Amino acid sequence: MNGWAGKILRVNLTERKFENIPTSDYVPTYIGGRGVASRIYWEEVPPDAGAFDPDNRLIFATGPLQGTMAPTSGRFMVVGKAAQTAPVEAYCRSGCGGHWAPELKWAGFDAVVVYGQASKPVYIWIQDGKTEIRDASKLWGLDPFTTQEMLWKVHGKEARVMTIGKAGETKSRLGIIITDSGDASGQGGYGGVMGSKNLKAIVVRGTGSVRVARPKELMEVARHIRSLFSRPSKPGSPLEPNEPGFTYNIWGGQGRGQLTGAPGELWNLCSDPNSGYERLPDACYACPIGCRTRVRGPDITSGVAQCTQSNMYLESIMKDPEKGYSKLTWEAGRMADYYGINAYDIHGINPWLTACYEEGVLSNKDTGLPLDKIGEREFISELLRKIAYREGFGDLLAEGCQRAATKLGGKPEKLMWVLYPRAGKFGGYREHWLYYGGFPDGYAISPLALMWVLDNRDAMVSHNFMSQLWGAATSLGYPPNFAEAEELIPVIKPTMKYAYGSEKAAEFFTPDGKGLKWDWAPRVAKRFFERTILKDSYIVCDVAFPFLYNPNSGDHVGDSSLESKLFTAVTGVEMSEGESYEAGDMLCTLERAIQAREGRTSDDDVLRDICFTNKDAAGRQYHRDDLERAKAEYYKLSGWDQTGTPTLNRLKELKLSDVAEALQRKGIITPDQST
Repeated sequence: MNGWAGKILRVNLTERKFENIPTSDYVPTYIGGRGVASRIYWEEVPPDAGAFDPDNRLIFATGPLQGTMAPTSGRFMVVGKAAQTAPVEAYCRSGCGGHWAPELKWAGFDAVVVYGQASKPVYIWIQDGKTEIRDASKLWGLDPFTTQEMLWKVHGKEARVMTIGKAGETKSRLGIIITDSGDASGQGGYGGVMGSKNLKAIVVRGTGSVRVARPKELMEVARHIRSLFSRPSKPGSPLEPNEPGFTYNIWGGQGRGQLTGAPGELWNLCSDPNSGYERLPDACYACPIGCRTRVRGPDITSGVAQCTQSNMYLESIMKDPEKGYSKLTWEAGRMADYYGINAYDIHGINPWLTACYEEGVLSNKDTGLPLDKIGEREFISELLRKIAYREGFGDLLAEGCQRAATKLGGKPEKLMWVLYPRAGKFGGYREHWLYYGGFPDGYAISPLALMWVLDNRDAMVSHNFMSQLWGAATSLGYPPNFAEAEELIPVIKPTMKYAYGSEKAAEFFTPDGKGLKWDWAPRVAKRFFERTILKDSYIVCDVAFPFLYNPNSGDHVGDSSLESKLFTAVTGVEMSEGESYEAGDMLCTLERAIQAREGRTSDDDVLRDICFTNKDAAGRQYHRDDLERAKAEYYKLSGWDQTGTPTLNRLKELKLSDVAEALQRKGIITPDQST
């Protein structure tokens, strides 16, 4: 099979048994990655299973591009019932970069499906088609980095390790799965799910290869993509291109190694050749960009950081603004990695605790935390330790900020609402670009609100819409989040016409500038979700794809056909861009069917009241009636009924008849809902 290794590994930890099933049962129909994983989830995870139940599956899925020279193909997806989703655990997904995914393909597998529960701590060892379950008792309790070092001593430095830390072992809903020196499956709480199965790590070593249908065509497409995104670095200056005027194409042009590029103490040290510090770009497998930063220094923990990890402890910058981004800001992210804790939820817990302390509703005595020292090392180190070990108030926080605040109720719960904007039964994810520039101080833009209510996690984790806004801001000479939204519209009109069909898709505001326009929001959101699930299925990098905004061309129009061209070159399966959206539509509908089976309806596709009472930086605001009308139109475009459930006819049109029949048997779809 061109592109695919041909086998999916199923691991029953309870019975210590393995089974190989053919990937051809799922591809090319479900493509790979998130698509294949969602189909396996539909078939194997009972809707009433809890996230920590043995019946839950942890599905680690690659796509057809992994293990080839396709640019940015170092990623894999983790899918399962998410412990973080609140208040109801539900289907979700999380991506991870690095080098583990191609190694799995070279070892002969496209995906690993783990279920059951081991009787004691174990790890899975996969090498060239062979699999073992090995004792991990001596690894239990170790941090992810020491765990990797220990496993390398056994299996060699060439092996790739994916593991959990203490937070995963204690079944924290903030537990992450981490590989290399900072790549992580963060959102979803899948580290806690892995810990509930007594699974410490999955170690992979492969010496095989992945067959490519059209090698010459792949080389040509890959070469073209590299020319669009990158240039060799300037001698002696690894973060700058050697071609004058070229902008590295990262999220619309933010620059190589810029995900941790905040000014301050640490970057000043890294810029001093005599300081002993250095800052270098770092990249996943087959990536021509190098968006993230590898930092070393004599008195800090070396490692790689991405945006959330590096900016998790913004309170340290506010506490000591003269230092700006300091050594402490950096170390806080490393501490979270050390314990295996989701930095993005800490990015919610910190401001929530700050607000509760300032409002007088939580104190040092109430929490056992030094709340009066938020922004200092003492606070963050104690907070992370207590969460990881589920000690005292940390036991409550290990449930995630939304669950913790809801349990406390009253004012603490209300202070959480601004940070966790989706209401209904399927929230639990911190605000992530509900506004351009961030809620509640940025700019309300109607497609963002619609995307937020419809996704199964924080919607803007897929940056393909935001990259157009950030790119326009950067092209105008602003930092990516700080332009006035109105100024972006003339710049993005050509890209929005190309990406969504009309310049009107970029007209976010009424002519008088006082209100929001919603007429194009449903069409923009639908194509956004199709592109998102496709890139999670091929799989390619979210930072780079889809390539909608080109900072180096006059009209800034990109090329959204690149992913389907890579897919066709690797697999030999013809897939035009238009055909890819049909596949994306089917996969989006399958995911919605899964959610419908787990109880999600239109009543859960809602924002909290505060999102409708708050005015943005220009005095505009979201209105509930507008959002409800846009949501209904989105359902109609997708072939779903008024409850947000895919109809019988639509499921059959998409060749998901078995899904339709299952929903019909459960009474979720009835005959009068079939049109």
